Amino acid sequence: MKKLFYLFGIFLLAVSFYRVDYTFSLKVNEPDSTHFSSPFKKPASELVKSKINSLSLREKAAQMIVSNTIPEGFTEGSDEFNRIKRLCEEDKIGGFIFFKGSVSEYARLSNKLQSFSETPLLVSADFERGTKMRVTDGNLYPNNMAIGAAGNEKLAYEMGMQIAKESRLLGIHQNYAPVCDVNNNPNNPIINVRSFGENPELVKRMSLALINGLQDGGLIATAKHFPGHGDTEIDSHKDLPVLNFDMERLNSVELVPFKNAIDNGVMSVMTAHLSFPSLESAPNVPSSLSNRIVTDLLKSKLGFDGLTVTDALNMQGITKYFSTSQVAVMCVEAGIDLILMPLDERASIDAIVDAVQSGRISEERINNSVEKILKAKEWLGLFDNKYVNDADVYKTIDYDNATMIAMEIAKESITLVKDDYNFLPIKNTNGKTLIISLSDGRDNLNTTTYIKKFTEYFTGSASLEIAADIENVEELISSMQGYDNIIIGVFAKVKYGTGKISILPTHTEFLKQLSVKNNNFTVISYGNPYLLKEFTSIPSYICAYGDADVSIDASLLAITGAIKFKGKLPISINSEYSFGMGIEE
Repeated sequence: MKKLFYLFGIFLLAVSFYRVDYTFSLKVNEPDSTHFSSPFKKPASELVKSKINSLSLREKAAQMIVSNTIPEGFTEGSDEFNRIKRLCEEDKIGGFIFFKGSVSEYARLSNKLQSFSETPLLVSADFERGTKMRVTDGNLYPNNMAIGAAGNEKLAYEMGMQIAKESRLLGIHQNYAPVCDVNNNPNNPIINVRSFGENPELVKRMSLALINGLQDGGLIATAKHFPGHGDTEIDSHKDLPVLNFDMERLNSVELVPFKNAIDNGVMSVMTAHLSFPSLESAPNVPSSLSNRIVTDLLKSKLGFDGLTVTDALNMQGITKYFSTSQVAVMCVEAGIDLILMPLDERASIDAIVDAVQSGRISEERINNSVEKILKAKEWLGLFDNKYVNDADVYKTIDYDNATMIAMEIAKESITLVKDDYNFLPIKNTNGKTLIISLSDGRDNLNTTTYIKKFTEYFTGSASLEIAADIENVEELISSMQGYDNIIIGVFAKVKYGTGKISILPTHTEFLKQLSVKNNNFTVISYGNPYLLKEFTSIPSYICAYGDADVSIDASLLAITGAIKFKGKLPISINSEYSFGMGIEE
């Protein structure tokens, strides 16, 4: 009986720190394979045919252009506002991708731009982990690798459904997600926890569940980054990675999730800025601009008939080798439908028109892309109503259910990789405890939430935030003597454009030396799970795969025994800590 009261007390203490009242029930939408039907397999409607016929050549080329803007703080009359207004009214482009802003700013700007556009706009966003990736008051879910660790397809589906519902309320029609890359390279500087894992079958299952949820919710899903960005060591934001794989390798690893997504009706595929010499022999021509990869492989061999979209064309993997006009024409020749974020929208449209008028590209080729774009807009219902209700939009978002789904994923994902001295779960929560956050201090990290949650739970605890190089490792370790429990949260995000995949060398040395003198500590990785390779001597290691609030909450529940460790490694750290392992306490 005493044990029961003890466990119940742990649970009550843990949940008391959550902002959400978890007494309401999770609303689960069961997958319904009969709900979603791809518009691309059907003949064009009379509405679509009529619309194509009404557009000039230049207007049709403009439908292929997707510009970018930031809803945050937009004001009428500003230079940016005038720019995007001209793109709608004069250039008549087909769509936009939105970045930072609030839910209200998203909805208002979507409506404003739609009012400027004769043809409904296709508005997109990059919501891999939910709207809060870009929207300040949106909802955030754990990283894809946490979903892979949890292995729960129903939760992945429900996450997709909730993202879709929320996106449509904001005026967003296409999500550039999910990441279908198989992350089988621990040194990958750009994918990492954005992938579901290293196993093609796991990535195949979890990505399809998310795709089905997104599209059953009325949002266009986008499988990316074709034909696979998981085995790279160069960030394509900075240069063009070259991958020397043959088709046998691609068919057995990289293409497995993409083929599955295509076979099951994913509406869009994003191409990567990667060079595959075995598929495209022309030097420095990435997948995005390759006819052999986009048309021959993706469309002809894999049978994809939906929307092809490039990765952002302002990335140096592209701009380093080709001009804006060259890129636009090469995109069309490759078989691309949506040209994302060209450096100059007007120059891109002009280049495509010139290529058609010179006979280099046929107008039929342009019509083919425009028909698909208009079919997508018709499927979204934009010809009936292209506006959203922008009055108090935040009141219509189901924050409670989204948080419940995110929390369930987090709870099932927390992975205990090693616990050599049975330190976990921590039973002496009233003992002298030191809570440490370890980071380089340069990323947008959730260390404050981590310190607050853990110090509130462990009564009488002390905290230490290390956000720079450690000047004297031995002195720091000496100051840590006498603690019953030491909990070290390591915050190391793989961040695009930096090439950073590790932590600071003095931090690695600190963890190595601490493990020689102390066994009563654990390290929680709130990001890159591969870090253990650098300090394998530590006694206890946990993977949370990200630093979302729910991941921090779930890790606290797990290390105190309120929930069991359920996660399984979706990647291999080394031969000892390999795919599929996870200690259950």
